[in-house]
Amino acid sequence: MMKRLNKLVLGISFLFLVISITAGCGMGKEAEIKKSFEKTLSMYPIKNLEDLYDKEGYRDDQFDKNDKGTWIINSEMVVQPKGERMKSKGMVLYMNRNTKTT
Repeated sequence: MMKRLNKLVLGISFLFLVISITAGCGMGKEAEIKKSFEKTLSMYPIKNLEDLYDKEGYRDDQFDKNDKGTWIINSEMVVQPKGERMKSKGMVLYMNRNTKTT
């Protein structure tokens, strides 16, 4: 009887330990994702478009080192005035960072 109880307590303790370790590893990844989002969103709100032209974006092997690329910024909002249908309003902004045109 005592051996069964000891095995049961040991098994539950082991299970609890495994769950704790697994959950703890996820916390580190979650913190890393939050930090990445904070870094990305730290530039908003932007008062001057010139600030965006100097921001570093994602680069891979296909980009020329001097090519800053074109950013496409999409913003959309859906509102529903009282008693009316929903209305969608939005805009798309194309920013050529090489020629600094928008």
